[in-house]
Amino acid sequence: MLERVNAFISNKTETCSEGRILNLKPYFALFKAYVQLTRPSGVMLIGFATIIGQIVALKRLPEPSVFVFPLIASTLATASSFVINDCLDVDSDSINKPKRPLPSGAISRKSAFRFGIALFFSFFMVSLATNFIALCVLMFTYWLSIFYSVFAKRTGLFGNIIVAFCVSIAFLYGSISVTDSINFIGFSLLFLSFFANLGREITQSIQDMDGDKLKGIRSVALVNGPRFAAILGSLCCGITIFLGPMIFFYLSKNPSFHYLIVLFPEVGFLFSIFYLLKEPTKNGAAKFIKQVNFWTAMILVAIILTISF
Repeated sequence: MLERVNAFISNKTETCSEGRILNLKPYFALFKAYVQLTRPSGVMLIGFATIIGQIVALKRLPEPSVFVFPLIASTLATASSFVINDCLDVDSDSINKPKRPLPSGAISRKSAFRFGIALFFSFFMVSLATNFIALCVLMFTYWLSIFYSVFAKRTGLFGNIIVAFCVSIAFLYGSISVTDSINFIGFSLLFLSFFANLGREITQSIQDMDGDKLKGIRSVALVNGPRFAAILGSLCCGITIFLGPMIFFYLSKNPSFHYLIVLFPEVGFLFSIFYLLKEPTKNGAAKFIKQVNFWTAMILVAIILTISF
């Protein structure tokens, strides 16, 4: 008898627990949608770039009290710009990226816009704890990204240049946040990243041709054809291959040894360029973009190793 009572209580508890889990599922799904709206991979990339800029400027790891506020400010600013961009780009994303939170209907455009504004005020308040130059750089970059979303997205190459700049300036922002001045190495990292990101953005236009055509975006791939976009994107990445060793020779006390560290991602860049030119299609562009992200990260890791050893 006692066993039956215990079994009955156990079943009721499991039912209640399952009921609670089922009731919480919509909230978890909504939370996941908001996280996806901020594009976590892009946010983490900017945060990583900010820290890299700090490490290279100081030639050592920064103290936690030094890097925390710039890191939080840059990631919140990036998340806000991504959210606002998605609010303005629902029609195009419904074709290019239909599973994104807004085109899929997981979040309303009004709610997403409020979320973006909240992120803006959050990053502004955190930025007040950084130095004045860093604050100005971050605010300028943020409003430049909004200008891109509202006015420059349809311009094609000009829009690609703005996006590449907004991503790459995170390195300069990081260096300024710890030195309170604009320095050569910060600009060097900016240019290195700028051409890699510009090549990626131009190549992305091959992948987004259908959605861009619907929205009237004069992308490089639509105006000049996918092969031309592949060639131009490859040339931009080729500049990154050229600039990488120059930074190493500047930073390293033993450049011939440390250049071996960056040789692997440089060769990887060359192979990625070769296969993109061989297959300038949506599938080829998608593979190229993933590979460029990986090779760029490898070069940044190599720079850290060069400074550390």
